[in-house]
Amino acid sequence: MSGMKKAKGYRKIIRKLIHNPLMKTNIPAGLAAPGPPLGPMLGQRGLNIAVFCKEFNEKTKDVKEGLPLPTRVTINPDRTYDMVINRPTQSYFIKSAAGINRGSMEGSESRDE
Repeated sequence: MSGMKKAKGYRKIIRKLIHNPLMKTNIPAGLAAPGPPLGPMLGQRGLNIAVFCKEFNEKTKDVKEGLPLPTRVTINPDRTYDMVINRPTQSYFIKSAAGINRGSMEGSESRDE
């Protein structure tokens, strides 16, 4: 009987989900907002979303607005973070120079030549 009570007690233990301390995402320059998808990603890791967005927008105020910047955020156990903002990808510049929004949806083998 006492074994049964112990089993019921263990069901009440809630496991805390531990997220990866490195977060990789592309954020448009000057347009970081607490809404999806950035807000939930930061909230799950316990970061202050408003402070992060304000800091990111301040760091990217000199960059053309809307330019997608690959951002790497390392989250420390005490809920502080280190943010590294990289240059935009080459594919973005190639697509913008060509005047297209997206690349080809089919590979070179499937096209009729």
